[in-house]
Amino acid sequence: MINIKPITKFTNLGILLLLQLFFIGCKTKSDTPPEPLLNTHGIIPLPKEFNFTREKITLTKDFIFVPNNTYPVVSAYAEELINQTLNEYQVSETATSNQTSFRIISDPSIPTEAYELSITKNEILLKAGSESGAFSALQSLKQYLWNCTSGLKQNAVTLPGITISDAPNYSWRGFHLDVARHFFAKEYILKIIDWLAYYKFNKFHIHLSDDQGWRIESKQFPLLNTIGSWRAFDKYDSICIAKATSNPDFKIDPRFIQIKNGITNYGGYYTQQDIAEIIAYAKDHFIEIIPEVDMPGHLSAAIKAYPQLSCNGSTGWSTEFSYPLCPCNPDATQLAFQIWDEVAAQFPSPYAHIGADEVDKSTWSASALCPDFMKTNSLISNNELQSFFVEKLQTHLETSGKTVIAWDDVTDGNVDPNLKIMYWRDWVPNAPVKAAANGNQIIFTRWDLFYFSSPFSEENLQKLLAFDIKQAYPTEVTNKIIGFQGCVWTEEIPSEAAFEAQVFPRLQALSEVNWSSVKDYNSFTTRMIPHRAFLKANHVNLKH
Repeated sequence: MINIKPITKFTNLGILLLLQLFFIGCKTKSDTPPEPLLNTHGIIPLPKEFNFTREKITLTKDFIFVPNNTYPVVSAYAEELINQTLNEYQVSETATSNQTSFRIISDPSIPTEAYELSITKNEILLKAGSESGAFSALQSLKQYLWNCTSGLKQNAVTLPGITISDAPNYSWRGFHLDVARHFFAKEYILKIIDWLAYYKFNKFHIHLSDDQGWRIESKQFPLLNTIGSWRAFDKYDSICIAKATSNPDFKIDPRFIQIKNGITNYGGYYTQQDIAEIIAYAKDHFIEIIPEVDMPGHLSAAIKAYPQLSCNGSTGWSTEFSYPLCPCNPDATQLAFQIWDEVAAQFPSPYAHIGADEVDKSTWSASALCPDFMKTNSLISNNELQSFFVEKLQTHLETSGKTVIAWDDVTDGNVDPNLKIMYWRDWVPNAPVKAAANGNQIIFTRWDLFYFSSPFSEENLQKLLAFDIKQAYPTEVTNKIIGFQGCVWTEEIPSEAAFEAQVFPRLQALSEVNWSSVKDYNSFTTRMIPHRAFLKANHVNLKH
């Protein structure tokens, strides 16, 4: 007989230091398999408080699931989880103390998004003060069950007892995907939502437009789709095609290639019905879909369809960036606002991201309209002209109930304190300081660590996991940080396989940056072991 004294309490520090936990079962008969060794509880992001107990629970056909009408979405998911775990189980409105059961309890004393989860010898008990908190608890339970069962449906499952008390560090736990450079099917967007939910993200920011494509259906401005959603192969497609000769991950998805009149174009867009389905699916996973339509720069796809949007009536490129919208032309800005109105109306999220990054202003300087416009509005520089446009668009969207977000490039000019700033330019370290001093809330997406389209390295993964905002910035800035976001730009990510190879396991590490109080690379890599098995079992192209 192998007998290991069980450890009854693990603090976060204990979890970080111990890689091998307990529970090797007692083998009493040669035909009785031992209980599996649990190297880790396997929960990502790391909970605030986690304790193993001396108890165990065995789930059999007599196990009772008790539905909860207060949290109907979570209750349905919870029953689905039990159905994936046990071949047979019972459903009842009540369970007695001598019956093993799974209950979900609404507890108003528990803060929003927080939860408590316990597994005792007779019960799995999930408690939360909101349905979003209950959903997060369910993800922890789902991961723990998978770790114990390897995802195999069984007649009986024995679980080591646990208690968890948990809550996120930040309200904004975001992920961003650029679908303009390379497009991803609606069905794959739903799969991404599944992954985000599994790791307790709550914001999915979708970059719907850029110079390379317009990716959302417009019924009011149909040329955005017939013209703006399609493009000839560009230099990045050439890079991907070259890489694909040695790595099939870089093969351009043929579903988005169209040959018409002998001309090859790349493109596609989400119909308004697609968008509605994505939003509904995300809502059922407690995730907000946040649209970005970038203005005044990165607008070539729209200008190609409606040339009157630009100052010179055409698309084109200056030294580094494309010709932008013309803020000096009231007809152009009115058209831009109408385009945004149609987009914003489709998204129930209170947030709208207007981009406002990387604007080449040389066409403004060359425009005959801009000198008089700037004089009339007391503007003395192109930066002030950009700030003027951003403020007008912000005010316009706020009348529709939207809170506006922009990239930190806007801090080069005047910024309204109500604008939320998404900080990405790591080479402009003072941008968060300036934003915080102005009263703006900040979403941290710094390029060097949080851009998952950059090459993967273990060193960068460790730096991401170890990142401490309180060490990097003064309190005046950290008090304005509402969360962190990972960004994927798809110039050289032309396929689902390439996306997966780039994103994992950085997505899991980011979940800990947003959620967990204690972060440790050794603990993370240990807990990733069952997650790697989970991802591979679900046919994810895991390369790192």
